[in-house]
Amino acid sequence: MVAIPRNERGIRDFDEQSIDRLKAIAHYRRVGMSLQDIRRVLAEFHNHALSTELLEKTKQDLEEQIRHLQETHTYLVEKIKIHRHLAELEAKGLSDAERTDAYYDIRRQKNAGKEKD
Repeated sequence: MVAIPRNERGIRDFDEQSIDRLKAIAHYRRVGMSLQDIRRVLAEFHNHALSTELLEKTKQDLEEQIRHLQETHTYLVEKIKIHRHLAELEAKGLSDAERTDAYYDIRRQKNAGKEKD
């Protein structure tokens, strides 16, 4: 996908165009764009309609991934709060059964809060 020229000693000489292409490939791969789509964008550089279509699709996929990551982040933040609280109860000497009851009390309160929304 990138033809990197070599100097007279055979050492790769990364010119501005090569660097730009490598950066584009890295960004596109990071967001999950397929190699086939990357090749198409690079091969048809002046086909802006095609590039726009493929990049819009990639952007939509990325936005969906971000939504999923945000949901997972929120879930983890809540779980950390719960487990910190349960650890405090354990430090206070509450039994496994009492901490389990406390856990389900927290869950019931959280679910009751969701039903009000």
